[in-house]
Amino acid sequence: MPEPGLLIAKGRAADVYAYGDGLVLRRYRTDHDCLYEAAVMQHIHAHGYPVPEVMEVSGRDIVMERIDGSTMLADFTKHPWLLGRHARTLADLIKRLHAIDPPPWLRQKLGGGDAIVHLDIHPDNVMLSSHGPVVIDWSNAGRGVPEAEVADLWLIMANATPPVGRLDRILLQVGRRLFLRAFLKHFDRDAIRRHLEVAAEHRLRDRNLLDQERERTRRFVARWKL
Repeated sequence: MPEPGLLIAKGRAADVYAYGDGLVLRRYRTDHDCLYEAAVMQHIHAHGYPVPEVMEVSGRDIVMERIDGSTMLADFTKHPWLLGRHARTLADLIKRLHAIDPPPWLRQKLGGGDAIVHLDIHPDNVMLSSHGPVVIDWSNAGRGVPEAEVADLWLIMANATPPVGRLDRILLQVGRRLFLRAFLKHFDRDAIRRHLEVAAEHRLRDRNLLDQERERTRRFVARWKL
């Protein structure tokens, strides 16, 4: 596989590089089952879900379609008046994903279930392209219960440290409370609260979780679980 171009994004587990005309290369820093991740993306792409098209897989590398635009998270500080619209968009993306029939080879997550779950479908993994929102980073996807997926997202949104500067982080801490309130209106909150402990068990196994995020997550579950 040719060498990648410029580094254009850096996540907790992988880096994204420019890779020729209209493509990017996502390279994991440690061993990762890219074939599984690519297969999940190809399955939901075939069902019309907005996900980058996969072009090639090799070892820790995935070459895929480049999605231009900013993330939903980055757009929060630029256009805070669109917060309610973004909350509806995210809720719609989750419901559309859960409506797709899961393939038989999909791995069980959050105790198993009958829906495809992304398990990282937060605003930093939604690209706002000129053609509409596109969901990226399918490394944690599997088969689970829809309410558990929303519980996991609630944990992330309420307790994660945003990957932005200090001033933007302060603004986001205020904005995300409003965002969560608008987002959760689209779901049965009591049903979600019943899955918080299962979601927390999954989230606390994440090696990329920061120590302060772990502590905030534990306190959050103790406060909100049913």
